[in-house]
Amino acid sequence: MLAAVWVAPDVSLAAPVCDPPTTVVDFPIEHAIGAKWNAASQSLAYGKPQSDGHYAIFMSDAAGAHERPIEYGGWPQHRHEFPAAWHPSGRYLAVTVERAAHPGSSVDAIPGYGGYSDYWIVTADGRRAWKLVNVPSNRDHAITHAAFSPDGTKFIWTERTHAPRLFSRSLLAGSYQFHVADFSDVGEPHLSGTRTFVPGGIEQGGEVESIAGDNRTIAFWSTFRSGDLFASRIYTMDIDSGELSELTTESWSQSPSFTPDGTHIVYMSGAKADIFPWSLQGADWWIMRRDGSHKQRLTYMNRRGSSQSVGKFRLAGSLSLLSDQHFLADVMTHSFGLVGKIVDVRINDGCVD
Repeated sequence: MLAAVWVAPDVSLAAPVCDPPTTVVDFPIEHAIGAKWNAASQSLAYGKPQSDGHYAIFMSDAAGAHERPIEYGGWPQHRHEFPAAWHPSGRYLAVTVERAAHPGSSVDAIPGYGGYSDYWIVTADGRRAWKLVNVPSNRDHAITHAAFSPDGTKFIWTERTHAPRLFSRSLLAGSYQFHVADFSDVGEPHLSGTRTFVPGGIEQGGEVESIAGDNRTIAFWSTFRSGDLFASRIYTMDIDSGELSELTTESWSQSPSFTPDGTHIVYMSGAKADIFPWSLQGADWWIMRRDGSHKQRLTYMNRRGSSQSVGKFRLAGSLSLLSDQHFLADVMTHSFGLVGKIVDVRINDGCVD
């Protein structure tokens, strides 16, 4: 879940090498969101709201051509379904699926909220599916972001364990923990050896987003040190040693994703973002080296007068990298609610240190 905030933009970061360093164009399929790219199959999975308001899963190529739904007959009708992560082989897609019956409403299960939903894994043709993670069916629990390791042997995911607390700046989006499990499709797809992590050992807001090619370094955002959702920071953690590295302190930052070569992290941040009239503060994409150095702004959707700005709030969201210089990602176009689009972002040659 992404948070839109009122905080003032940070001005401490260095000027970018290029202005702007990226080319940003809209993905050609309207209302699509939640882009997940798979290199092996050259396929993009995403969600789209249907006529009844529930999200369904679709797949296309990187250009938006050859679109088709991913449907499994064993899932309930008229419930939210949303892509979470491709297995790198391209054979399976991990998804969140809202339960057929539960005590809350479907609003609680909107992608990004993730209440009353479970993780499933489905074949790319939609013919077979298996439940991977069964989440308690109550108001406190929910699931959001997930990822496979680049070699496909590990699955990581985010679980909310306590509902949002309106009077806690750290827990305004709820209290979260991260899980890491071994994945195997011997016999049938399943998880084993699940380990649970709560960075810092205290209740916090946060989401795990990516795992590096070493199969042990995860990237996530958290409030456990700042104590403030409006000042969330990005970290990496070695899941074997527990060693933590804090990579950002500027403004608020989320959605960290390792580049395919593992040398950089692309993320979103409110740093230096202009605030437009009658809007909350938006965010743009940035890139930094894996150790947190050499931070550079990639997009200028929230800078007045920029060719990438429409003079209104834009919130850079989760992203999926096609290469070290190319990603597809979500942009929220309204301050509240899951209203947005997918954009195609390419880093221009020579613009990133």
